[in-house]
Amino acid sequence: MSETLLDLAVMVRPDADAEECELMARLAGRLGYVAVHVPTDVDRVLGDEDRQRLVDAAEPAMLVVDDQVDTIGIVRRNDPGLVRQAREELDRLEDRRPLIVAVPVSIGRTHNEAVARASRDSRFVGDGHPSNSGIFGTFEQAQVQVLELARAGAEVLLVALPHEQDIADLLAQVRALVVGATPALFDR
Repeated sequence: MSETLLDLAVMVRPDADAEECELMARLAGRLGYVAVHVPTDVDRVLGDEDRQRLVDAAEPAMLVVDDQVDTIGIVRRNDPGLVRQAREELDRLEDRRPLIVAVPVSIGRTHNEAVARASRDSRFVGDGHPSNSGIFGTFEQAQVQVLELARAGAEVLLVALPHEQDIADLLAQVRALVVGATPALFDR
């Protein structure tokens, strides 16, 4: 695999059915994501067979049942200052867990496309809107935001993506934020 700026993980939508979960897991695994997070509410309705299919589909990514509770080492805002503080706390405690930034993401070819993507998803309102707490805008704007998070000490970017038909494209766009030219820009 190529050098990555941050590891990636994706959060499955809370109202996703087993088929959608499996598609998301398969795509994320193939694109080099390290984890697929399934909200506790989704996990409760999955049977053992569904859960095993998700584990198999996500390979080599791991499947994580995520209770979405705030804990040390998780920052739920695109705020490099908060990320820096969390990094300092982990370092002070000599805690080796990776620093995760868990945020909503809406990227478009244009700013208006990012706005339209986010506006079609009912989860993205108020503080939960990507323009307020997440990665938002054109690819180039998102790239700058990801670079700032990495410089602040983030190690994993856990993304919640808009509910769109082109989910494979969205996952690939986010992947492109952390590979290719972006790691080369990190040292600039």
